[in-house]
Amino acid sequence: MLSVLIPTYNYNITTLVGSLHKLLTKADINFEIICLDDVSNEEFFKSNIEINKLSFTTYQMSSKNNGIAVTRQLLSKMAKYDWIMLLDADTELRDNNFISNYINTINLGYDVIFGGFDYKNIKPQKDYLLRWKYGKQCEAIHADKRNVNPYKVTIAANLLIKKETYKSFNLDSIGKQYAMDYYFGAMLKENKVSVLHIDNQVYHLGIEKSEIYLRKKEKATETLLKLYHSNNIKEHSNDLLNTYIRLKQFKLNYIFATAFSLFKPLLKKNLMSNYPIIFLLQFYKISYMCHFEMVNKKLLN
Repeated sequence: MLSVLIPTYNYNITTLVGSLHKLLTKADINFEIICLDDVSNEEFFKSNIEINKLSFTTYQMSSKNNGIAVTRQLLSKMAKYDWIMLLDADTELRDNNFISNYINTINLGYDVIFGGFDYKNIKPQKDYLLRWKYGKQCEAIHADKRNVNPYKVTIAANLLIKKETYKSFNLDSIGKQYAMDYYFGAMLKENKVSVLHIDNQVYHLGIEKSEIYLRKKEKATETLLKLYHSNNIKEHSNDLLNTYIRLKQFKLNYIFATAFSLFKPLLKKNLMSNYPIIFLLQFYKISYMCHFEMVNKKLLN
């Protein structure tokens, strides 16, 4: 009935898998848990391999580091059941209804069910504030709001989807590049896939340092721009891309590109501070997108 798929890299997943296994067993359904390790350090491998002792549970190591998009696609090909649940390694279940909440949606006629993300109210240290604050403001959204525009917040780190639907998108085509969620949402909209959002959030625990997170957002922005220019994204609900397109229409992208060059140090100073302003992060992303396009015109054309 259900294949639970967990891509992992340098993260201890024993607690997460143990919690899932208990709930799946209690639900009294046919299930399997498959964890594919993207070549973690030996210390994590030694800890995580213990989950192989659980029934219907497999933990194995990839032959090489593939990145999360390829790893998820490999997992979908390994799954034997028609419904797959994708769950990231750096998550924690909020309550004991997690599995039953998803099972109750299977017969509602949707192809994809997104559970959502949440963040604990424990404020992290300064170096991690940007990721935590962005998550609280922009990702921890209740289902009623997500359902208003179902293709907008498409976090693949916690979802239930028909196996053949997921495999058909070939999401591994972006390789190790960031921005898989952007691409995934666009593919869902373009193919008119039926989507439901429910309040079945998991806590996101893997919060990166602000410097690392900002660089990841830059990389994701670059990927999004490349996908758009290569015509791989046609229909979408991405605010960042919509803003970029409007700026281009009115030739304001040059102003934003210049603003990035001028104000990058000041923007980063705030984003790395004790009081990061998420609006400035959004401005950073769109101005970086305009700047990247101007500098890399040959690459994008």
